[in-house]
Amino acid sequence: MNRRPSSAPLRGKLLVVGGQCRKVGKTALCVDLIRLMADLSWTAVKITPYAESQCPVQGPNCGCPPWEHTFSIREEKNQSAGKDTSRYLQAGARSAFWVQTKAGRLANALIELQHVLENARCVLIESDAVVRFWQPELFLMVLDPRKTDFKPSARAQLASADLCLFRAPLAVGVSDTPLVDWLEDKPQLLQPLGYPLPSYMQRIVRQHFYP
Repeated sequence: MNRRPSSAPLRGKLLVVGGQCRKVGKTALCVDLIRLMADLSWTAVKITPYAESQCPVQGPNCGCPPWEHTFSIREEKNQSAGKDTSRYLQAGARSAFWVQTKAGRLANALIELQHVLENARCVLIESDAVVRFWQPELFLMVLDPRKTDFKPSARAQLASADLCLFRAPLAVGVSDTPLVDWLEDKPQLLQPLGYPLPSYMQRIVRQHFYP
């Protein structure tokens, strides 16, 4: 695997975790990485796109037009709040942020997010959508062949992934032959939910993020 210089406008290094659909275990992978390498002082970010009819600032009843209130960035302070960002803190992240945007408006949030992250040493972002704008040091994609849902945005970003982490063996569910053929050229690891993170994954992250 070749190391890529980051083109993200950050002083620190960027790791991105994406996934084929909801409930595929993206947050679980983020938590594993933070816990096992807490000495990297991770700043962890979750990005959640919203429907156009909803307002990320004041909620779904705001009634603002699509060009207003396009995003919000909130720092998580409560480890016990039960949110994904709380799980980041529980795992040992130095700080955690939740970025919420209207659909198609992630670009609006990136300048402010850049300022939020300007002093971060190592940044972990849970969202494959950010790869359209920022090139990470390492991009991990979580896949589960038992699930039929596959976000078009995630499929579009597969070519950019450095490594694919499977929640079940590839052979058990995937029937998309072109996709299967393409994935044969990607480094692949198997980690069912609840099992330890493969040591190879830890080595790859350390190679990219340690001085």
